Amino acid sequence: MTKSSSLRHAFSFAAVLLASTAAVSPALAQDAATPADQADKDDDANASTIVVTANRRSEVISEVPIAITAITTEDIKRRNALSMDDLQAAVPGLRLVDIGPGSQRIQLRGVSQYLGQATVGNYVDEFSVTNLGPQGVAEVQLLDLERVEVLRGPQPTLYGESSMGGTIRYITARPDLDEFLGSVTGELSTTKSGEEGYRAEGFINVPIAPRVAALRISVQHRDVGGWVDSPIADDYNDRQITTIRGKLLVEPSPDFSVSATVLYNESKQDNVSFSLDGLTTAQTTLTPSSQDYLLGYLEASYDFGPVNLLSVTGYIDQSSFARRDIGPFFNTLFGFPAFTQVFSDADGNFKRFSQELRLTSDSSGSFRYLIGGIYAEGKGTGRALSTYRPAPIPAFGIFNDSIASRTKSETFAIYGNLELDLADWLTIEAGGRYFREKLDQSSVTTQFDALGAGSNRVITLGRNATFDTFNPRIAITAKFDDSIIYASAAKGFRSGGFNLNPAAPNPTFDPESLWTYEAGTKLTFLGGAAYIEAALYYQDYTSIQSTNVTPLGATAVFNSGAADGFGFDLALVLSPSDNFQFSASLGHNDVAFATNAIDKFAGDPLDLVPPYNISVAADWTPRVSDSFDLRVHADLNYVAEAAIILRQIGALGFDTVAPNQSRVLINSRISADFGAFEVYAFGTNLFNELKEVNPDFGSFVEPIFTQPRTIGVGVKANF
Repeated sequence: MTKSSSLRHAFSFAAVLLASTAAVSPALAQDAATPADQADKDDDANASTIVVTANRRSEVISEVPIAITAITTEDIKRRNALSMDDLQAAVPGLRLVDIGPGSQRIQLRGVSQYLGQATVGNYVDEFSVTNLGPQGVAEVQLLDLERVEVLRGPQPTLYGESSMGGTIRYITARPDLDEFLGSVTGELSTTKSGEEGYRAEGFINVPIAPRVAALRISVQHRDVGGWVDSPIADDYNDRQITTIRGKLLVEPSPDFSVSATVLYNESKQDNVSFSLDGLTTAQTTLTPSSQDYLLGYLEASYDFGPVNLLSVTGYIDQSSFARRDIGPFFNTLFGFPAFTQVFSDADGNFKRFSQELRLTSDSSGSFRYLIGGIYAEGKGTGRALSTYRPAPIPAFGIFNDSIASRTKSETFAIYGNLELDLADWLTIEAGGRYFREKLDQSSVTTQFDALGAGSNRVITLGRNATFDTFNPRIAITAKFDDSIIYASAAKGFRSGGFNLNPAAPNPTFDPESLWTYEAGTKLTFLGGAAYIEAALYYQDYTSIQSTNVTPLGATAVFNSGAADGFGFDLALVLSPSDNFQFSASLGHNDVAFATNAIDKFAGDPLDLVPPYNISVAADWTPRVSDSFDLRVHADLNYVAEAAIILRQIGALGFDTVAPNQSRVLINSRISADFGAFEVYAFGTNLFNELKEVNPDFGSFVEPIFTQPRTIGVGVKANF
């Protein structure tokens, strides 16, 4: 589909939404509904009344002086979303690239170093699942959740290191202490030019002791049908995902509660979705990827009245594997076809234990506070094995090298936040976090000679250092009726580390920091029928950890360059009637390098940061009869072009700028809800836009494209 065709579809869809708002809303306003149904729809329609815990206390979203997108259970169902990849355009400034299991790269508000450590914190309830290094974050499925909270901008006080661009929180469903209930969902789908897929999921909630204890178990299995054909197989990039979660809640008294959660997730793919055109690949060898993790955490809280004490103890054990054939990279590097294949295998394991204690004052009164501390210990092991098959005689001189690495990280942080109401309408806030990390890394590199004569070289390297920082946040908020205006300044932080590759010219790189200055507003008007959230921000990003590719193909991280620039977020929800809702979001980012760096020129944007992402959606939910409701959803999502820029590889014979394509994706879902069960049909990427989302560059020898049009049907039964 051409660019002009994509734009025509976008404008046509927007016109349909506007026409629907004008034509449908007056009629819907007269529809009748039962009181219970009316209450449910009012809760869904009034976006400003959503309760979030982003500030580690329950607050209405419209009163929190932070840019937040709250994605409710109903939002997830409307979009038929199964992972954050399905929701990224709906969150201003969010971009996620899914290269395969265990290889997700997430960025918010343009804070991106594509090949570096995480810049977005990821939490399941109160437990952090952010990895130690550049490996992918634990993939979290949108299974049986209360909501997802996306906090945009640095979150230094409450979420700390790696939450530079923001924080994503997955809030799991709470067990019901009184009712036995559950649901089962079955879904079939088919992908254009590909094969069929299916999804089976459900949950069951069992009260063990009425009003005292309950257990909730949630299960999902997905088989995503493949669509990429290779010279050796068709539809060879299918993917399987399994998730099991159990949550036990015990409340022996109104003041004391304990919950224990165990979550297992497994994602595997025999071949990553690399392709030349979205449908075919030149690769003739398997490129499997997998990730699995088991996490458990215990939350215990006691309400003393004036204060609440919370303890969170958690542990995660995560493993991942990925294989790539990077022969074309070295053939370009050497300027002739030196290899028929170069297999690069990466195998890693990550374990993390943490203990957090937090004391939170109640929300009444003009002075509120929160103080806490956390200790965490993480251990990572990895092995990178490269196998080279020289040309033109692969059997001659097969040789390889390997790097075995170990990482140990001990972190300690104390944090606090104070809020003071100077008047009924004016609040000031100040907080900060002291963070200290003791990092110890070692590697053993074994290099075998090219002639395979048995002579090899072993290099052992080790480094340790302590990194520490204090990261403050201040804010002032003015309240007017159902609206607020706020201004804030916050400092984000990403820890330093080591280059343990023998070919790396520098052994250590330092921490980097980001100051964000923000002014925003949250406006509720028309009796709650309209809600607007807007924020203007300025980023000042220094000591950036830039990636350098050496002439021998090794990568190393340097502190090089600084970036700055403005951006803004905008979100709008209009509910002109009980049965119709229109929503839109816009993210704009103009952050660029202010100085030359190792891999960037002044004026270059950060890696894979689109200047715009836009989403518009419409939901129509009429009551057709006393027995069922009709639910119709459509959304349009636009992501602008972005690029990975590695200026120094131009001397190695590679393109220095690897752009990906802008895209317009249109999705829809329609269902008939009978209460006890629901039947639905859906379509994603309805106009079958095949656009690059991850370009080919360096060792990524082929790009990754959007998934072709996928349509499906499903049924959900409630009990």
